[in-house]
Amino acid sequence: MTMVRIARGCVGVLALGLLAALPVAAQAPEGAESNWHHWRGPNRNGVANTDAPTVFSATEHVKWKTAIPGRGFSSPIVWGDRLFLTTAIVDTAGAAAGGRRRGMPLAPTKFVVLCYDRETGDLLWERVAVETTPHEGHHRQLGSFANGSPITDGETVYVSFGSFGLYAYDFDGNLRWSRDFDVKMEMFNRFGESSSPALHQNTLVLQFDHQGDDSFLVAVDTRTGETLWRQDRDEDTSWSSPYIAEHQGRVQVITSAGGYVRSNDLESGEEIWRSAGMTPHPIPTPVHGHGLVFTASGTGERRIRVITLDALGDVTGTDAIVWQLDRAAPYNPSPLLWDNELYLVRDGGLRRGTSRFSAFEATTGRPHYLQTRLPSSYTVKASPVGAGDKIYLATEEGDVIVVRRGPEYEVLAVNSMDEMFLASPAVVDGELFLRGQEHLFCISDD
Repeated sequence: MTMVRIARGCVGVLALGLLAALPVAAQAPEGAESNWHHWRGPNRNGVANTDAPTVFSATEHVKWKTAIPGRGFSSPIVWGDRLFLTTAIVDTAGAAAGGRRRGMPLAPTKFVVLCYDRETGDLLWERVAVETTPHEGHHRQLGSFANGSPITDGETVYVSFGSFGLYAYDFDGNLRWSRDFDVKMEMFNRFGESSSPALHQNTLVLQFDHQGDDSFLVAVDTRTGETLWRQDRDEDTSWSSPYIAEHQGRVQVITSAGGYVRSNDLESGEEIWRSAGMTPHPIPTPVHGHGLVFTASGTGERRIRVITLDALGDVTGTDAIVWQLDRAAPYNPSPLLWDNELYLVRDGGLRRGTSRFSAFEATTGRPHYLQTRLPSSYTVKASPVGAGDKIYLATEEGDVIVVRRGPEYEVLAVNSMDEMFLASPAVVDGELFLRGQEHLFCISDD
């Protein structure tokens, strides 16, 4: 067993008040606290500011259910009376003309943005951002051409299709601007692209890490789409998304990659610190709180690294690593940080039915419970979401498991939805929004 390592001097640091330093609300747009503007929620940590139903099914407490055209595994976002989603619609009749990549036929594909009425599930508008034949495919079961989730500031919805461009729409579906970054990403194993943009005030940040020789991190102006800065990176494939954290008056962009976890200054793009330690091709997106950033990766090996945001320079192997553990790390799901509780779902990568659940004291790494079995042989690729005093785990097997929040593991409900879930849930005003393989659900007790 690999034990938790606590850096020397950590207790003194916590005593100075970092325990109370929660994520800074000013990072989120005004009004975000009552919406779900980011795929990890209003505070970007996976926690809702409201309760949600505990017991439901594919037929019980379903306020509405609507079929989603095409194929996509992006997570829904919600603002006011609108819900936004992405999908990709492939012209299967044109597959022969597009050739094959890794045995997968390529065909003309529409990269689509969808807007639904949150109250009724009615489709309000559908926009084709771009129509083109992709240069490479995706994982047949677990991939799509629409994996990255939208983000909004309450006035504009921003959608990244990676190699196929960045698009900004107003809430009525009018295109404000678009960007082509002149890159054709070459993803490890041709598994497809999947990174969502991060947002802070008038800046969007996108992460382009791939097998080609032109990986980079870029910041653009939300008002015009113009580049503010670009930093080239010596990284290969990462499916993680950038994370923005404000700490002691400085805004940092945190990125998880196979070579390093890095922090860049949001204003200038200059690197602030870096730390080695992630496994190759990470998927989970970092999260921060208490003056710390929590990173995890489970490709091959399992690694959890918790780093102080006071770090400067190369902090590999130093006391800036507050604690670490080489067990229980997720392959796909991102961490859920709830006050001083860190929840992680260890999934088995491409091995089905092997997911385990863990809860830690976030600031120390002390486990409340470690790699606990779920009620059955489940596969969890979606990131966990917290609401009320409950945690929601949406599974590939089509069940949504509800676990009680806290130091003792307790399953409150297992809800059968009869549909595979890879996208992460959203929770707004007591309602749970679930994107399945074929349908979008609104679950409500009303």
